[in-house]
Amino acid sequence: MNVLFVLPRMVGGGVERVTLNLAAALRQRGVECRLALRRAEGEMLDEAQQIFASVEVLADASLRQFVPRLTALIETAQPTHIVTAFADVGLLTWIARRRAGAKVPIIHGIHNTHAFANQRQGVSGLLRYAADRLFSRLLYPRVDAIVCVSKGIEAEVKACCPSAASYTRTIYNPVASKAQIAHCLQNLRPREPQVGPWRIVGLGRLTAQKGFDVLIKAAGLLPASPDWLIDIYGDGPLRAVLHQSIQRHGLEGRVTLCGYTADPAAALELADVFVLPSRHEGFGLVLVEAMLHGAQVIAADCPQGPREILDGGRFGQLVPVGDAAALAAALQRTLTLKVWINPSALQDHAARFSTEASVAQWLAVIQSRSGSIDR
Repeated sequence: MNVLFVLPRMVGGGVERVTLNLAAALRQRGVECRLALRRAEGEMLDEAQQIFASVEVLADASLRQFVPRLTALIETAQPTHIVTAFADVGLLTWIARRRAGAKVPIIHGIHNTHAFANQRQGVSGLLRYAADRLFSRLLYPRVDAIVCVSKGIEAEVKACCPSAASYTRTIYNPVASKAQIAHCLQNLRPREPQVGPWRIVGLGRLTAQKGFDVLIKAAGLLPASPDWLIDIYGDGPLRAVLHQSIQRHGLEGRVTLCGYTADPAAALELADVFVLPSRHEGFGLVLVEAMLHGAQVIAADCPQGPREILDGGRFGQLVPVGDAAALAAALQRTLTLKVWINPSALQDHAARFSTEASVAQWLAVIQSRSGSIDR
């Protein structure tokens, strides 16, 4: 098999991390994986060049180059399957496949919710949200399989496009291999700090979606005792805004913007508490990774993934989206041990999301769609 993945770029986000995990696992099983990008940018570009057999940049100068160059790539590379993410890229890929006259199945992965929470602020945000909805309605009946990262997103897709129900399914994101999971299980450190401050960690792109502004506001409401520090890993367009918020709340020395990390496991291994304050998530990959390291987890109850991952709050506290006071209260309950979940139980639950389980399901979808083009 020869699988072509198509993405806009390789920024340090969940979609890109999942794509790298999936491609690496498929490659170990003898599947040749290629990557086509609209632009040669993003923190994960170097890693992608190590994992994929080739990385093609299609439209660095102009979006108008994307479809013609992707058409030519499909004709020359002759992939057996194409995997896409993001509705606009998926639709352009479908057009390129049509122009190439290729009988190659397109499997579209949906990593984010279509809920209104996904709308960005302002007129441009509303227009982008509306465009995404339109592209999705045009794309879903035309692809050959749809893979959703959570049951909540699967329900959204089936409501949006009932005709796609028969070829839509949920496959949880590949988070860690069984060997990595075993390493975490064998190296669980005590999580109740005997000396020094509690270490609270957030990790993700510095965008409005990830809600780190809410975490900083919550930090401003936390009592000084028991002692705590917050490290936020990631980079993005709101870095300056978040830094100003830290200064405004007088949290220098307490809250640190640590920048992008190529080794999130190392950051999570040091975490006593992990916080996911997102306004929306398709899945919440890093939430599972934090549980694998035995960290206590607190998440905003946003659409769609966290409630599903945490089993309705059984494996971590859920707080209302955007509610800094509720998040501060949840943090205080953990820091004072009023809410404490056995780290071993967290690890056992997170172990369900192994790379092997996810890849086996992906291979089943790929093999079931070999050579069958209906749309």
